[in-house]
Amino acid sequence: MANIGNEAGHFFQTDADLAKQQEKAKKYNYTAGDALKMSSKVLALQVSSGKKYCYVAESGFTAKKINLETGNPVKVFKGHSGPVTSLCLTSDEQTLFTGSWDKTIKVWDVKTGECVKTLVGHTDFVKVIVLVGKYLFSGSADSHIQQWDIQTGECVRDLKAHSRSVECLAVSEDGQSLFSASSDRTIRKWNTATGQVDKVYEGHETNVFALTVWDDEMWTASADKTVKRWNVETAECDTTLVHSDTVKCLAIAGPYIITGSSDDKITIWDIASGKQQCIIDSHFDEVSCMCVVGSTLYTGSLDCSVRKWPITAQALKEYAEAAKKKPVAKEEVADSGLTEEEERELAELMSDSE
Repeated sequence: MANIGNEAGHFFQTDADLAKQQEKAKKYNYTAGDALKMSSKVLALQVSSGKKYCYVAESGFTAKKINLETGNPVKVFKGHSGPVTSLCLTSDEQTLFTGSWDKTIKVWDVKTGECVKTLVGHTDFVKVIVLVGKYLFSGSADSHIQQWDIQTGECVRDLKAHSRSVECLAVSEDGQSLFSASSDRTIRKWNTATGQVDKVYEGHETNVFALTVWDDEMWTASADKTVKRWNVETAECDTTLVHSDTVKCLAIAGPYIITGSSDDKITIWDIASGKQQCIIDSHFDEVSCMCVVGSTLYTGSLDCSVRKWPITAQALKEYAEAAKKKPVAKEEVADSGLTEEEERELAELMSDSE
C-alpha cells in the first residue's frame, strides 16, 4: 500500500517505508558506543595505531582528524568538491590520502592540514584507495584501478579487468597481491609487480562492497545479503553467512568476523563455527565502514556518527543482553550538509545501483 506524504521528494511512501522510518526513529541516539557526532555522513574511517586519533571521511566534502579522548577535531582537511569516500594514511601518519566523489585523490600534510598534491585521472567517483609500499592504488566507479607513485604523483599503471565499479581494495600481508571487489559480482587477485590478474573469485549474486584478507583466507561482503569466506589459493568458498540486508563492511577481530549492514546492525560471528554471537543494534542508519585496532571495533555510519565497541567475551554477553532492551528515545539527527538532490545522488553512490 502507498501513502501520500507532505514532504517534497517523499509524496508516495509504502507501508514498509513508513515502518522502516518509525523503527529508525526509535533507535535515534548519540550515546551508545561512546558516539562521536559528526557533521555529515561517515563514509570511511581509519584509527591511528595508538588509538589516539580517528581519521574520518565525510559526505560533507571534508575529512577530519578527531582526538578520540576529547571527541574534538584537531584538523579539518578541506578542498574536495564532493563527498570524501575513502582515505588512508602513511605508516608514519605524516601524510593522508583522500578519494572523492569529485573524481580526484588529494594528498595532505597531516601536521599542517594543507593539500600538497591532487591526483587526477579517474573519470568517475573514486570509491577506494589503499597504500602498497611506495604506491597508492585507487578504485573507481569508472571500473579502473590506477596505480600512483606517491612521490611524483604520477599514474604509472592503469589496471582494467572489471566491467563495473570497483568498490573495495585490499592488500596481502606481504604486499605482493592486490584484491579488488566490484559491482560486476567478481573479486580479482592482482600481482602488484606485474599488474596481471592471477585469480578470479566468482560466487556472489550481485555487487561486492567489501573484502578483507587474513593469512590464506579472504572474506567478502555483498548486496546479495551474504558474507563469504574463500580460500585465496583455490578460489573455493567454504563458508556463507546470511544477513537480512545488504552487507557494506566487515573486519576481523581475533576469532570473530564482524559485519556491518544497511539494516543499521553490526553482527559478530564466530569464525570457527560460523555461528552468530550477537548483534549490536545501536546505529540508526547504515553501517558504512569499520576497523579494528587491538580489541576495539570502530564503526562509522550514515547516521553521522563514529562509535567504538570493545570486543571481549564479556562485552559480547552485554551486547546480547542490550539487544533485548527497548531502543532509546529519539534525538535530533545531524544534517548531512547536502541538498535533497545530492542526498539522492549519494544514495545511488552508496548502493551503486547502476
